[in-house]
Amino acid sequence: MKFYQQGDVLLKESETPKDAVVVDTEVLHKGTNHQHTLKGNFKILDLNGKRYVEANSDVVLVHEEHGPISLSGVFELSFVKEYDHFLEESRVVND
Repeated sequence: MKFYQQGDVLLKESETPKDAVVVDTEVLHKGTNHQHTLKGNFKILDLNGKRYVEANSDVVLVHEEHGPISLSGVFELSFVKEYDHFLEESRVVND
């Protein structure tokens, strides 16, 4: 199973979800003044709020502060979370 991480973005190998709809964007995640963006031949899919990336060929995930990652296949998108012990809550990390 393939697994990639670029900053706060996590991509885990998956299968194309049935009944997912195509989302018209190239941005996977927006951080503070930065964003994780896909370049190449891909689709971003949504199924009930869960996002997937279908990277057909020569797809690169880019970010201003991280090295590029070449992708091929289908991946479920998620994000790194941190836990605040004082507030007793978790939240998505933004880099």
